[in-house]
Amino acid sequence: MEYFAPNFTQMKQLLFTFCIVILALSFSSCEKEYSCTCVTTDTSGMYEPSELISILPSSKKSDAEKVCASKGFTFESFETVCSLD
Repeated sequence: MEYFAPNFTQMKQLLFTFCIVILALSFSSCEKEYSCTCVTTDTSGMYEPSELISILPSSKKSDAEKVCASKGFTFESFETVCSLD
């Protein structure tokens, strides 16, 4: 049974390839599911606050924050505030 022992040049090439792969992976963006919680309150006090949770699938955190923030609004006595969980 023969034992394979790479020489120094092969080890350098292998290490260089490994470093390139790790570097490429570090620059790739992490995408995952985020949840956006929106709470609607009635400033007149007639209605109880309500909560709605939306799932934002496969997105970057910065994109998810923008989408979630854009869901907030104010209409007459109702105010909706959204935050990323």
